[in-house]
Amino acid sequence: MSGGELKSFDRVADVYDATRAMPAEVSSAVADAIAALAREVSAEPRLIEVGIGTGRIAVPLAERGVRVTGIDISAAMLGVLLGKRRDIDVMLAEAAQPPFPPATFDASLFVHILHLVPDPEATVRATLALVRPGGIAMAGGDDPSSSDRYSSIHRNSIRDDADGIIQTTVRDLSGVDMGGWKPYASGQQTFERVARDLGAAVEERRLAAWSSSTTARRMLERLEARDFSSAWKIPEAIMPELLARVRPRLEELFGGFETAVSFERSFSMTIARLRR
Repeated sequence: MSGGELKSFDRVADVYDATRAMPAEVSSAVADAIAALAREVSAEPRLIEVGIGTGRIAVPLAERGVRVTGIDISAAMLGVLLGKRRDIDVMLAEAAQPPFPPATFDASLFVHILHLVPDPEATVRATLALVRPGGIAMAGGDDPSSSDRYSSIHRNSIRDDADGIIQTTVRDLSGVDMGGWKPYASGQQTFERVARDLGAAVEERRLAAWSSSTTARRMLERLEARDFSSAWKIPEAIMPELLARVRPRLEELFGGFETAVSFERSFSMTIARLRR
């Protein structure tokens, strides 16, 4: 995401949950872990999620008794959330300007959002100011790699190879760099750096791991539909040629257009315990 640009997910609100789905047992394990972390601070924790979206994480947290408040810039995403559960307080607001007094919450949460905001550092600092002394701040999501989350090279699965084919072809056709996992890693590093600057104790924790699968057809369909924000950078003019070039390479990679191939996914969190 380029500096100064706000990226609303209104355009994919109706498919967001389907394209980012985790197995039910994984979603439960992630929610259990986040709720337990928040309860280290308070028996009835109040948590702010920045970029709450459709409530993919927030709804299971609310089901576990966490009092969740969320902000987002997408009215359509918040509409989906409120269709699931009405007792989560939500507000349209920009991530770096949360409309709450300091030290309002016991915990804060970012899930796959820091790489999408114009100023990750300002967002982290503004959000951590909302967490009371001794509170907990968390940032994370699906891992880009099963090994090194912050490496500039990720080769752990066939999906990574397929993404590499797409990104290289986009660059060849248009000169546009889709960025790979670099923006995500940069956002996570910013969170950790700011938290440490504030004197927080920081740790990494993997909350869940599972096996997923995809096909060349599914990846091509997702690319054409632009269901993921990274694809919004692709110029519309090159899309027909991009699809034509990528299809045979993906088919060869997967061993068939409809062949399902499994790969590992995991959900990890950077956890910052703020000073009292």
